[in-house]
Amino acid sequence: MERRPADDASPPAVAYPAATVVLVRAGPGGLEVLLTRRPDSMAFAAGLQVFPGGRLDPADASPGLTARASGPRDDPDFHLAHRIAAIRETWEEVGVLLADSPVGAPTVPGTTAGRPEFADIVERFDLRLRTDALVEIARWTTPRAYPRRFDARFFVAELPAGADLAPDPGEVAGHGWWTPRAALAAMAGGEIAMWPPTSTTLQLLERATSFAQIRAGLARAPEASIVVQRIDPGLAVVTGGSAFGPTGQPANTVLVGGREVVVVDPGDPDEDVLDAIQAEVAACGGRIVAIALTHVDPGHAAGSEELHERTLAPILVGPGGAAALSWDVVEVGDGAQIGRGDGLVVALATPGHRPDHLAFLTGDGTLVAGDLVTDRPALVLPPEGDSLAMARSLARLRGLLADGTVRRIVPGHGPVPIAPPSGSSPT
Repeated sequence: MERRPADDASPPAVAYPAATVVLVRAGPGGLEVLLTRRPDSMAFAAGLQVFPGGRLDPADASPGLTARASGPRDDPDFHLAHRIAAIRETWEEVGVLLADSPVGAPTVPGTTAGRPEFADIVERFDLRLRTDALVEIARWTTPRAYPRRFDARFFVAELPAGADLAPDPGEVAGHGWWTPRAALAAMAGGEIAMWPPTSTTLQLLERATSFAQIRAGLARAPEASIVVQRIDPGLAVVTGGSAFGPTGQPANTVLVGGREVVVVDPGDPDEDVLDAIQAEVAACGGRIVAIALTHVDPGHAAGSEELHERTLAPILVGPGGAAALSWDVVEVGDGAQIGRGDGLVVALATPGHRPDHLAFLTGDGTLVAGDLVTDRPALVLPPEGDSLAMARSLARLRGLLADGTVRRIVPGHGPVPIAPPSGSSPT
């Protein structure tokens, strides 16, 4: 989909409320997700692999449907109408009904032309809509530069026992069950194509082993207030937003430089967070010349594509990091110089948390550490994590602290900056 011309001063298009559902099931190779391929004739996302979903319908908030919801009806954080829309869209697109019925499951015709209206099915079979069976994990809003925009909440739901798919051929040209890792590998190999919200969601889920684990560990936290903290001239940290993330503690986005700024880890794709980053740079009379990622986990990388579209600044990642992303990046290695002037940083290969992990050293001895150092113990997660590599990276950091090369550390999460006493462990 084409962006609007840069000189188009007209108001941005309305972002319509929408809901997306990631259906999951247990498979022989681990947790699998359903991906559907959009027909090439579609005006939106033609030919791409997507999850079922679509715009909210006014009826999704009607008393007749909300009265049949299994979750709270007066909790704004539950987003009841979005959940009902998610259930309806899953029914309409792939014929899976996330509902209980005392009179037996309805038969699902194979096409929308023969498929009864959702509200009629709900009434006829006295359905209880399983809005409580949906776990919200993310929220994505189409950037303002696009002529067609959606404000979509992403939910995960488990495929009901015994359920069969009956895709609507008008909306689904093909479908398949993939492990998240296999789907990302197919994308990297050019076999399938996805937009960033889809590929990022797969990244979020690639370490999950069950739906219960998703519910316990990946449910989206309430959005956090956006905070800009100026540490020194030429060093600021932006936090907040939480387009996704279970901890309520989004990654630190670090701005290095005054005139020539390198933005490290713009992890939140929320447009208000990106606005705050650009406003802080502009307030200092600077411009963004590079976007550097300590690693490509979603919480550190997901806002980089839109920030690049806004600024045309290149996105730099560590070795092998490009394979997980559905947008263009440049891989760099140990010792690479990124940016220029007062925003110059040097990349330090610090694998462990992920093999592509980098830290960035500024001219004044500040280390932007990513998840090499956080306010929690050193984090090594399968399948990419490597404990031995992490130990070597931490040993390298201790050496840089001991010889005075690193004077302070800006961690990937938590309060900033850290100024460890000489000889102390960074973990």
